[in-house]
Amino acid sequence: MGMLSNSPGLLVLPLAAIFACSGGSGGDTADAAVDAMPLPDAFILPAFFTPQDNLSDDELATQALALINGDETGAGATTCTACHGITKQRLFHWRALADTTMSECLTDLTVPNQTVALEMLNCLRQDPTDPTSAFSPEKASIFSTGANLRWFEYAFRTAYGEGFQTEYDQFIDRVAMPKGTMTPYSQTEFDVLASWFTRGLPLLDEKLPEDPPPTECTPGVSAAVATHVADTTLNGWRAVNKQNGILMFGCDPKSDNVFDCLSSYEQAGDEKYSKDWAANVQDQQIRILRQNNYISDFWTRSSADGRYVGHGAQTGGARSRIVDLQRDLAIPGTAFYDPSFFPDNSGFMFQTSRAYMCNQSLLATTESITYNQESECTISNEIGLYQHVGANVSSGDYWAVAGQFVSDGGHGRVLSDPDAGFSGGSRVKFTPFIHDGTSYSAGEEHPIDIPFEGDTIISASSKMILSRLRGPGDNQLGFVMREVTTTETQAGYDIELNEVARYCFNGGKPAFSYDDRWLVLHHYIGNADAVDLGYTSFSDPEFESYRNNGSANIYLIDTLTGQVTRITKMRAGEYALFPHFRSDGWIYFMVRNLGSGSERIVASDAALRLEAASQN
Repeated sequence: MGMLSNSPGLLVLPLAAIFACSGGSGGDTADAAVDAMPLPDAFILPAFFTPQDNLSDDELATQALALINGDETGAGATTCTACHGITKQRLFHWRALADTTMSECLTDLTVPNQTVALEMLNCLRQDPTDPTSAFSPEKASIFSTGANLRWFEYAFRTAYGEGFQTEYDQFIDRVAMPKGTMTPYSQTEFDVLASWFTRGLPLLDEKLPEDPPPTECTPGVSAAVATHVADTTLNGWRAVNKQNGILMFGCDPKSDNVFDCLSSYEQAGDEKYSKDWAANVQDQQIRILRQNNYISDFWTRSSADGRYVGHGAQTGGARSRIVDLQRDLAIPGTAFYDPSFFPDNSGFMFQTSRAYMCNQSLLATTESITYNQESECTISNEIGLYQHVGANVSSGDYWAVAGQFVSDGGHGRVLSDPDAGFSGGSRVKFTPFIHDGTSYSAGEEHPIDIPFEGDTIISASSKMILSRLRGPGDNQLGFVMREVTTTETQAGYDIELNEVARYCFNGGKPAFSYDDRWLVLHHYIGNADAVDLGYTSFSDPEFESYRNNGSANIYLIDTLTGQVTRITKMRAGEYALFPHFRSDGWIYFMVRNLGSGSERIVASDAALRLEAASQN
């Protein structure tokens, strides 16, 4: 244990290293000079954590699990369960990540000089070779629960000198856990958590009994879905936005032919791209809207009119981007991830450790967004991470849903869909919010139990939710769809959920079409997909490139029938990711090539083609 901690003795921070400027022309000589600097007695090195050797395995496991599970109902409560399913497999995964953090990144907790401090902290970035890339909660592992404590501040002071605060604030915003209004763990609490993980999670099996998750998915669609889709076809946001004259990006305002939209953009398969990604849908168009010179982070969403496309940014020096396709401009912002655009084309939301809600009109002229200084933006602590938003067409109420989630960044070589490690105590949290013409304000959160489900999304109409369903081994079984009935009361809202469908297909977090007729999602290619892609089996030598490099395709699910249609056939090493609809039925998604430093924003009319074919 001695290698994983340091005693709070008289090891001190090198004063010269605090104020030394990084860079310069000194090369190895400058680094050697920093390494050789004496240690004055100005700043005492804090302990990273103090091993709880006085606690037995039983006592340590009991206290650590109490801290992890917590009580998320009280003001300022601390818990991990608000966002993550606390399962044995999840905790063992976190322990493996913690082992990697200690062996590869936090390798010298005495922080002897600036060089070592920079190496350790850059190791916690998405790309350790790029000092502007985002810090990664996954790389910080369970030690992200100590990001607010003094050791990390000490390390940042040593690494960055007088300018440490900017980098440290970015680290806290990005990495520190738990998020939102939860109270950070104290040093004493962190000592318990870190001790349990570095001791190897003793007695986890005995201390974390779990109800067994479902073992099978039985597909089925009730008549309520057809009734609902018939109503939203006439009265949903796709119809209402058209009636309100919202001009769709890339469409001729004088034409009602939606297939002519985006025709000025080159089509995949054209000579410039020499790729024909379209599959299984006759006459499908896939248009290349933009090539970005950075890599996005987590999911992508666009405005209802399709003009704006937002996502986090893993590379490129800014935390997030909203691309204005009309101005061909990527607008940098200080939010991180989880973009949501409101279905009436009025506003959008982005997250850091709290939610930012802004009027969409801001995007037409700005060239950067701080989210703290713009009058068009409102800050909220009431809406959790990985949120999805919808709005009631008749009442005008906006709703956000959040709950347990599994992160899906799609970076690097990915050979399987995200796990579904949602616990038996999983809940979906509904948060209403309103717009008074100037700013947004969120109401009281309404949690509802949905055991073993997570990554919940809400439809544009706010009348349906969809969740990924956990099965044995934290593997996904499929999706569960529920009809949502909200009744306003003097105390707030009564919310009733009724299951209406199960779709037994697996993939990443999906999105509803604006009339709730379709679901669109990405699915990472595994061995089971070989035959569907035209190979004899997963052992076919021609499939080897997929086994080595991975890939991801886009799929549509017809909510009326459960029919699944793959609409792309990406090559090995090509990843089609994070699809979603704009209001008129065109689908946007990202295309990322393994090892590339750029991505493409792509549009498909596949759902529109299938819809037209079903009417003939």
